[in-house]
Amino acid sequence: MKTKDKIKNTARALFNNKGFRNVTLREVAKELCISYGNVTYHFKTKNQLILNLYEDMQNETLEILKTFDYENLLKGILEAPKFTFEISIKYLFFYVDFIEIKRSYTDISLKLEQDNADRKKGYLQILQRLQLQELLRGELIDKDLDYLMDLSGAMRTFFFINLHPKNFLDVDLKDKYVVYVNNLIFPYLTTKGMEKYKSYLG
Repeated sequence: MKTKDKIKNTARALFNNKGFRNVTLREVAKELCISYGNVTYHFKTKNQLILNLYEDMQNETLEILKTFDYENLLKGILEAPKFTFEISIKYLFFYVDFIEIKRSYTDISLKLEQDNADRKKGYLQILQRLQLQELLRGELIDKDLDYLMDLSGAMRTFFFINLHPKNFLDVDLKDKYVVYVNNLIFPYLTTKGMEKYKSYLG
């Protein structure tokens, strides 16, 4: 493994365990038993390191979402949390320290906002297509759908923020997360949509 990747992996683990504010580049160097200069050769600042980790997380998420079932949109939405769960755990500090990261790093904050806006545009199109398929309630206007997307994002963040060390010993944690996230959309489905929802998730 290249030194740059070792630095990122070590920093990510330290950020997840201690919080990004409590970890310095010197500590990353010490953990790896390499010089501080070796770390700053690859990442001049902690800001640069965190931005690089964020881009890795986005790229890994995009790779997984390539498997999204566009032929069966409702099933695709319900299965998505199952596939993104591991990535969310891998980069847990982005959820736990979300507000602090946004406040501390303007460039990362702007990127987060732009990526979120782009993601919502794509999700909105999926929700609108579900309405055309009479799986999602037709009376919901774009403003309602936008609220639903914001609420979904907030719930995902809330789930990971509230994890405790003992939760990671729970073998059913991923399944609980999938149910937790998907329960949000259930009341907004039509009778037809609810039947399909139950057939997919049992």
